Amino acid sequence: MTISASEVVEARRLRSAAKAVFDTQKQMVRSDLDAAGVGKRVVSRIEDDGRRMLDTAHDAAEERPVVAAGALMLTAWALSKPLASLWASIIGYEIVDDDDDYADEAEPRPADA
Repeated sequence: MTISASEVVEARRLRSAAKAVFDTQKQMVRSDLDAAGVGKRVVSRIEDDGRRMLDTAHDAAEERPVVAAGALMLTAWALSKPLASLWASIIGYEIVDDDDDYADEAEPRPADA
């Protein structure tokens, strides 16, 4: 199988056109990255995903209010200590954790003989 001179010229022309398209797209990507860096893109993506998730949760809450109330209660229970600590730091109140008070008063276990 031999290739004629006209086929070589056509192949080079197509290769040059494809390279020009690639270089143009590469330049567009570079200018786009210069306009908004990777960090800004990550933050933007997280914001968009969060908004989408919030919209989905809102739609689910409208359709099933009992499930939404249960999820809200579980979230409030899971975040109760961090939220109380945040509120206490805002108003300047110190929260004393009483869970560790009984650890010192525990009876020692006898050693196994």
